[in-house]
Amino acid sequence: MKAPPPLVLVHGIYDDGQIFQPMMRYFEGRRVHCVAPSLEPSSGRLGLADLAAKLQASIDRQLGAEQPINLVGFSMGAVVSRYYLQALEGRQRTRQFFSIAAPYRGSQWARLVRGQGARELRPGSEFLARLDADGHLLAGLTLHSYWTPLDLMIVPPTSSVWKLAENHRIWSPCHPCMLRNRWLMWHIFRVIRETGAPEE
Repeated sequence: MKAPPPLVLVHGIYDDGQIFQPMMRYFEGRRVHCVAPSLEPSSGRLGLADLAAKLQASIDRQLGAEQPINLVGFSMGAVVSRYYLQALEGRQRTRQFFSIAAPYRGSQWARLVRGQGARELRPGSEFLARLDADGHLLAGLTLHSYWTPLDLMIVPPTSSVWKLAENHRIWSPCHPCMLRNRWLMWHIFRVIRETGAPEE
């Protein structure tokens, strides 16, 4: 079987691509090429659309404009990824999207952070409402959302439950611990392996 499309990993607030090192070791060891761009400013102070445009530019620069991909978004990075998929036509090249601990209905913690991105991640924001209104654009795309009831960064944790996706509750002890969860990595690998590589 050919290797599946590259896996693009999108980090959350105040992080960079290095946070995915455990995941990258897991997937690269199974012949899945990974790309983990570091998006600036990681605070999101210029807005999530700005980060999504930088994500698009990074993917195009590293993988070309037409290479199919699988996409993983963590926390704020999952919301950035959704904007890329829905508003920047990223869905045209994406085969599957895996969302980890994402504040799709906002997080109360965002009220304590300054900047446009933080405002967009607050419960009831216009930005999140627009994403939900355009959710139909993701029809036909395989979607998985992983969340933990023990998440203290996504408040409430059920904000990560996404009606468009297949949802997976994981008893992970903390928000960043999700990126080291062996079952979560195994599940993503199983899904992309079963889908396989695109036909030429």
